[in-house]
Amino acid sequence: MVIALAGVVAVLISTVMSNPLQSFVDQSRRAELVDLAAGALNRMARDVRLAVPNTLRTPDGQTFELLAIHDAGRYRANLAGGAVRNDPPLCQGAPAACEIEVLSPGLDAARVAEARWMVLYNIGANTLGDSVWPPFNSSSSASPAVITPNGVGFALNSGVLTLSGAAAPGFRFKFASPQHRFYLAREVLGYRCDNPGTDAATGNGTGVIRRASFSSLASSYSYSAANSSLLVDGVSTCTFTYEPGTNARGGLITLRVGVKRQGEEIMLLQQVHVDNAP
Repeated sequence: MVIALAGVVAVLISTVMSNPLQSFVDQSRRAELVDLAAGALNRMARDVRLAVPNTLRTPDGQTFELLAIHDAGRYRANLAGGAVRNDPPLCQGAPAACEIEVLSPGLDAARVAEARWMVLYNIGANTLGDSVWPPFNSSSSASPAVITPNGVGFALNSGVLTLSGAAAPGFRFKFASPQHRFYLAREVLGYRCDNPGTDAATGNGTGVIRRASFSSLASSYSYSAANSSLLVDGVSTCTFTYEPGTNARGGLITLRVGVKRQGEEIMLLQQVHVDNAP
């Protein structure tokens, strides 16, 4: 009798407790999926907010890239060896140094020295065909441009920004900034979603989102395990959609990421404002 009653009680307890336990397991799995997707979206959104104005681009619906702000400040029109101040700044020919006075006492000399490019009033590709993308000026320092050529070095001393290197002499920025604002950049940041989908056998997502940084301007980049870091795996779907700004509003990028585990899928969407005021 005791054994029989104990068996009945055990069956009743297991029946009553099985649903709450299964619900707890399901809820834990969903929380993990939400955490993975939200962490990836937050990292991407943080980098988007640090983009140099008008440098965010989406080569396709599963990739977006941007030139990241390393430092920024305000400049003063430079003399460039003459009595007349040049705005936009002008670099005179060799062997004289290219010097631009800056009006930002908070700039750090060590961070300035880490920069690879200086961007001045990048108004985007839709105006006069001038922008950072594609890197039209990467091989020439003679043509005015919104970004310094590759190979230019930067140094800050006593409020003077010095541009050095073989590409610096003779370079001139194309546009003057009404606010005398400039940006320094050190790297291109990119995100790519590879092979999104679902494995029918396991019910898990098959895709990954990778984050990579690049030290040169190029019309396109490749993403691999060797040159990028894994941001999130188990991705079932992802799309990156960018709407450039107009005179009435700023740019907007829409990030959609779906993550799937054991047949359970969550999908999150985040829209990030892109401040393109140069």
